[in-house]
Parts: sequence; C-alpha cells; structure tokens
Amino acid sequence: MITERHIYCMARIILEAKSAHGIHSGMGDHTHDILLVRDANGLPTLPGTSLAGVLRHRIASQNPEAAERLFGHIQGDGAASMLSVGWGMIHDSNNQPCEGLLTNEQLADSLLQPLLDSKPLVRQRVRLNDRGTAAETGKFDVTLIPAGARYTTIMGYWCDGSEQSRQDWKAVLDLLATSELRLGHSTRNGQGQFKIQSLEQARWDLKTPQGRKSYQNRPRSRANSTGLEPVNLAPKAPLHVSLTLQAEAGWRIGGGEHSLNRHDKEPDLLPQHELCIQWNGNKATLSDHGYLLPGSAIKGAIRHRVAYHYRCLQKDFTTAESEQTTENCPAVVALFGKSEADTGLAGLLQFSDVPLDAKKTDTAVLMHNRIDRFTGGVMNGALFSEEVLWKTPLTLRIEIPANPRTETLDADTRKALQRTLKDLADGWLPIGANGSRGLGVFSDPSGKGPVWSDQEAFIKGESINTDEHPTTNSEQEAMA
Repeated sequence: MITERHIYCMARIILEAKSAHGIHSGMGDHTHDILLVRDANGLPTLPGTSLAGVLRHRIASQNPEAAERLFGHIQGDGAASMLSVGWGMIHDSNNQPCEGLLTNEQLADSLLQPLLDSKPLVRQRVRLNDRGTAAETGKFDVTLIPAGARYTTIMGYWCDGSEQSRQDWKAVLDLLATSELRLGHSTRNGQGQFKIQSLEQARWDLKTPQGRKSYQNRPRSRANSTGLEPVNLAPKAPLHVSLTLQAEAGWRIGGGEHSLNRHDKEPDLLPQHELCIQWNGNKATLSDHGYLLPGSAIKGAIRHRVAYHYRCLQKDFTTAESEQTTENCPAVVALFGKSEADTGLAGLLQFSDVPLDAKKTDTAVLMHNRIDRFTGGVMNGALFSEEVLWKTPLTLRIEIPANPRTETLDADTRKALQRTLKDLADGWLPIGANGSRGLGVFSDPSGKGPVWSDQEAFIKGESINTDEHPTTNSEQEAMA
C-alpha cells in the first residue's frame, strides 16, 4: 500500500461473450494458422494484459491524463499503474470460474471437455481484392471459442480518496458497461464482443480498523462475492446504424462441415454454422449448430463498395490501375483502417455477427452442372449441389465508437458510406457466395433504408455529441 493511496477499490466482473472470440497466441500448428492462449489447465482464458490494453486504449482516446493516472507512464521518473487487472477464468457448466489446477474429474465437465479441444471452432477466412478474387496471402483460418462463454476477472485500484480518483475508477466501470467492449481477434469484424453479466465492487479504507478487517475477510476466490455489492450501470451504446433486410431468394456464406437438415444425399456446398453456449440460470449447455452471417462477410462487401462510390464522388476514373486498389482508397483507410507494420490504423466501423436459429431458418438445395460445349453432356466432376438459406430476414447493426478521427472525415467519405448502405438496402449489393449467379441479394422490405441513431447527423457532417448515450428499451433488446 502507498501511504497516499490508502483506499482500495475492487471489482468482480463476470463477462459473457456475445460472439465467437479468441485471444490468440500468435502461433499455429501443422493444420491451422492461429491458436488460442490457454491456462495451465489447457482451458481458454482472457489474459489480464488483453483486458488492460483495451481499457487503456479506450480511456486514453477520451482522457489521456486519466489513462496515465490509472495505468502509469514512463515520462520523467515514471509512475506505476494504480490499476491491476486479473486474468479472466472461464466458467464450467455450473457457472463456477475454474480456478487453480483442476482434477481430471473436474475437467470432464460437459462444457469444459469440448473447450479443451485445441480447435473448438474454426473459421475459414478469405480476403477478396477489388476484382472479386482471393488476395495474395489472404486465405487463412482462425480458432475461436463459441459465443456464450463466461469469464470472471477481478480488478483493483488504489485510490487516494480525491474526487479525481473516484471519477477515474468510475470511468473504468462505465467503460465495461458499453457495447464497445470487444476483446481479442478481429473485434471490428464481429468477433470478441462481450457484455457484463454481473458487476460487483467494494471500497476499503485501509487506514481504519474496520476497513482493514473487511479487506482481510474478503476471500481471493473469484467464485466468492463476500463483501461486494452489485453495481447498477445503465447500458450505453455508441453511434450506430441499423438496416432491416430480407433475402430475396437464396444466399450462402462460408462452408459448413455438415448439413443441419436431413437429405438423401448431403449437399456438396453448405452454409456457415457454429455451436454456441446457452445458459439456463446457472446451467450451461452447448447448443445445436446455428447458421451464421459473419460480420467479416458484411464488412468485406461494404468496404469494396465504399471505395467505388468514393472514387465516383471524386471523379477519379483515370488513375493508374495499381493505384485503384481498394487498399489505396482514402475513404477505405479512414473508415476501415489499414495494416502496415508500425503505421497501422484501426478502423472506425465495428461490425457484428448475426446468429440465426436453424429451426426457424428455411433452406433450399440448388443443383449445378457444367455442360461440355462439344458433346452437350455434363462434364466429369461438374455436377454438384448447394444448400442455401432461403428468404432469411435479419437486422444488421454497425457501430461507430466515439473517436476524434470521426470529426476529420470529409464529406465524400460520409456520402460514400451512406450510398453503400443504401445500395445494400435497395438490393444492389450482394453478400456472400455466388452474387454473380443471383445469390446473396438482400433488400429492405420496410423501405426505411439505413437508420442512424443520431438522425443522420454523422452522415451530414453536423456537430454531434460523440459521448455515449443510454440505450432505449428497443436498443437493449437488440444488444441482448
């Protein structure tokens, strides 16, 4: 304890994943490119450094001085971090965090056993270029943990009792309550989205006998809430745009491992599907596979169309072909970021996966063949079937967290984004595979088009309040 900072604040946080997620080790094996970070039991975990890094970045973007007070700095004589962030321990099927070394009997838990697999979920990823083909080195896969997984972590903060330190601690807790809390890999592509399932805190003045006694009586166990009181934080949401869409016919994204329907012969091409973890009170089960519209698929289509509209607005039709690539478009860099060694830039737009209930989603099987132009017969190996999702209704939501860079976007970048979203709502921007053959066409049956939470102030370039605002009841339901 530092004498000047004799008040210790502690929070116990239970996080629940709203989407598939993963903190990756940066290492692969002989078959997959990216593997997960695991604890001593071989279970998935949330490293404290990952959570602390996200919190520091978000607080620094709003208040750099508060970030230095909370997380320390190296300027001058430097200062140590006053905030400590623990590792997030995953929960078993009985909603208990897995602390310490577990026995074989404990690891045989119905939820933990599948998570011990080195690859609980695998997503195949491909990055398309402006010609619609796979970019060089753009084909890879990632291993993930299913949506619904819960983790418990503990955070502590040494406070000096001043109003400033109280506000700094409150800023950390408020940030945890936002829908911006995304951890791990591809957070702007729909992965790593979390919500607070439970938040409790306590505050002890260690200069007083009562404070010291209460602090000593607090167990270290994450499973124990002794001495902690619930914190009620109003859910907050950043600026966002939503589109209500329905597929005009069939569509397919990704390649599933097996069909979720019964067929005499399983189709050769299948839609993307994934497991997820569902909770009934304090009991968890791995659900049946459900269909999925990955956020990365939405982002890729929108990204290329933004580049097209921006060049149209700029009347840029004669640039050399090498400079016409999507990656070189200023609007794409501003909205979607770029990846370049030390000069990388994070995107402003955050996309979300759209899970679909397999039991409520209609499907159809399409037959394909290729005709030999000389014989008029089917070519060998060219007769195949494809299972597609049929006339699916869904709602897309794109978030734009508070960021000073939003104020520097030029008018053409904003217009290009709005025109792209309108193209999607009007059925001019296919999503997924085989758009050239009529698949993946969505349109807005309501005719409303893109609906902005700020009544299009962002698109019009008007001065807006970039602070987060409490969500309405309908927004809370959409975020749940």
